[in-house]
Amino acid sequence: MALVVVGACVIVALMHNLGAAPQPPGDELATDQVPYGWQVSKDVGTTFTDGLNLVTVTPKARGPLRLISARPLMDEGGSVRVLGVLARVNPDMLPPGANVGSFQEGTGFPPAQPHAAGAVPIKGLKVQPPQQGESRWIELQIGYEVVGLGRSVRRGVELVYEYEGAQHKAFIPSYVAVCAPAAITCAPEYDK
Repeated sequence: MALVVVGACVIVALMHNLGAAPQPPGDELATDQVPYGWQVSKDVGTTFTDGLNLVTVTPKARGPLRLISARPLMDEGGSVRVLGVLARVNPDMLPPGANVGSFQEGTGFPPAQPHAAGAVPIKGLKVQPPQQGESRWIELQIGYEVVGLGRSVRRGVELVYEYEGAQHKAFIPSYVAVCAPAAITCAPEYDK
């Protein structure tokens, strides 16, 4: 009888955690990033990848993180459409011979440049913590298509992941402004 009661309590606790709102990150991620950003002007029909969406995994993590989703926080501008999001763990998933662990902009989505290769779909990707003295970070590659004239803005990226049995949500303060057509100057969304 005691095993049945304990088993029922465990099931109830697990079901409660599944419905719980994600928690903020702990010391497994470096979340003290200074906001950063860039801007670009493109013609309608252009596809590109923004690769400068980074978060550092710290040696304080006691186990792996399992990525669940990432969501660009877009405004209502409507000049771009999000094509998808891929993730790459650096330096572990860099392609052979690559010595650059991140990039700002790539052609197409997924990005066409060899140094930007190696990213995979986010859902289920496991990220091991680094050892003391090592660096490891998650690079989110966000694909966009320019679908209309005007200006669209992303004001950060939300990353949802599982760590030690609980869901967490981190905010990456990565800004980008996209303007169309390519002939116009695009004002930055974030000034340093």
